Amino acid sequence: MPERQSFYFFDIDENVLHLPTRIHLLNTMTGEEKTLTQAEFDGIRGYLGIAGEWEDWAAPPERAFREFADGKDRNGEEYLIRDIRRGLAEGGWKGPSWDIFKYAVLKHRPIAVITARQHSAEVIRAGIRELKAAGEIPEEPDYVAIYGVSNLSVKKELGAHLTTAGLKRAAIRACVETGLERFGRDLPHSFGMSDDDPKNVDLITSAMLECKLDYPDKRFFVISTNRRRHVKLEVLSPHKEESKLRAAEEDYYG
Repeated sequence: MPERQSFYFFDIDENVLHLPTRIHLLNTMTGEEKTLTQAEFDGIRGYLGIAGEWEDWAAPPERAFREFADGKDRNGEEYLIRDIRRGLAEGGWKGPSWDIFKYAVLKHRPIAVITARQHSAEVIRAGIRELKAAGEIPEEPDYVAIYGVSNLSVKKELGAHLTTAGLKRAAIRACVETGLERFGRDLPHSFGMSDDDPKNVDLITSAMLECKLDYPDKRFFVISTNRRRHVKLEVLSPHKEESKLRAAEEDYYG
């Protein structure tokens, strides 16, 4: 008989895992390529093409972010699997949501992976399988869905016209629908997603609010991990608060 479930949704980069995936910039004047870490790129991306040190540099998506898509390096290793193996070997790979992710696996909670990467679901599964092989998790997660929202087939499914943020919102909604379909729409399930980036936390909150408005009997949570302590926030329907206010006014004024 179906039971109430607690669903956990995760991003990969700088959330569950810190990975050494590289970004490749192109010098538009010389054709030179410069390789940066994700943190380095985040620090200068706003200066690309602007007068100054980075005015001649660009990040053509297919070239700059090729390691964030399915593909192999010169040694024939799949980029994502290679980077997870490197992270495991070098240390410092556990992201701020790692403990929540491992907890979800240990407790057999249904999970979803929603990432801006372009990898196929099969490659993401294979990458997470490396964590099991290394003994970091005892088994593979119980997947509800896996969405690499920059993947062409995923974009076609969710909406090719959408921005990355829009695709992530659509993926969150799709994961909720899949979870309800699989485990029963009449049960009081709960759904939660964690992130350390305040902008992503806002995006998740907005997506969860849309779901809450459609499914007021379900519970939706956002877990912010951008501080030393995790903060778990429940998303409530504004209509519920309005109805509580009206009820309080009626009780007070009669």
